[in-house]
Amino acid sequence: MSRVKTFPITRLVSTNLTGEQGNSLELANSHERANSPELTEKPEREQSSVGRLAIDDTIASEEPLEIWLKHPLKQGGNASLLLTTMRSPGDDVALVTGWLHSSGLLANSADIQSVTHTGSERIKGNEANQILVTLHPQSDFDITSGQSQSGSHIEYVNSGCGVCGQRSIEVLLDKIPQRDMPNNASLLSNEVLSLANALRQQQTAFAATGGSHGAGLFVLPESADLNALQTGANRLIDVREDIGRHNALDKLIGANLPLLLVENTPEKPKEYGVVISSRISFDIVQKAAMANIGMILAMGAPSSLAIELAQECDICIAGFIGQNRINVYTCDHRIV
Repeated sequence: MSRVKTFPITRLVSTNLTGEQGNSLELANSHERANSPELTEKPEREQSSVGRLAIDDTIASEEPLEIWLKHPLKQGGNASLLLTTMRSPGDDVALVTGWLHSSGLLANSADIQSVTHTGSERIKGNEANQILVTLHPQSDFDITSGQSQSGSHIEYVNSGCGVCGQRSIEVLLDKIPQRDMPNNASLLSNEVLSLANALRQQQTAFAATGGSHGAGLFVLPESADLNALQTGANRLIDVREDIGRHNALDKLIGANLPLLLVENTPEKPKEYGVVISSRISFDIVQKAAMANIGMILAMGAPSSLAIELAQECDICIAGFIGQNRINVYTCDHRIV
């Protein structure tokens, strides 16, 4: 679970049933109000009365993470800063592993010897805010090239941006692997709704803070068989959370990379999908394509570029998943 923090806040609450616009601001627990000495009522004004309640609120944590890169036989074995990104602490190794793969910076996992927490008290004295990626001694990866492709153009990435600072979108697109077989697996519409509900139920950080995104990995069935209907909770393999929507997906990919990169065969086809709490932007589809993910289900809307890339990569995307509707934007035959 992503880390959270507690801050003292002042909550304004109405002592009437409704406010000026008819919006209810009632206390969730009237007993809490009655026994809270901090709550005081202000004089009535414009037919509304407001109280002030001093409480502790749980907030989604956001902290910087430095990613350092080292080759044992190059640059004297010294590590150099690749980039600094913002994220919710937790699953940092999975985040970096997933980002290295989805960015195409290190497509060959054999190039990586280890990904570990380290630190020299550069950021708040917290070792968990630094990650060291050590390359294999036999890796021919050019650290200088990696820094020119990535570090100099993504020296700082915020929590809300997946491809900020990339020199060229074409570089990312050229690295997307070509699938030998088309994505054919389908889902029943009831299973789509069930997956969305299962993700909500497993977003523990969001339940506590309302300030984090979630991404869940699921296995797609070989066919949409009515007799093989499964609940979303049974289909979900893993769920990760972060204050950044792209970070949540990178964490999910990094934690499950060996599973996602297994080659599909005609004898044993296996496709994976993701369900996310956010909108579907270009970077979400690009990361999914890099990880052989064939379906993206989302609570929010897609962008035009996301739809175009999904069409090109044969990825089924559906958005605005709610109680009464599902908008299918690509490969609509795969949700029935």
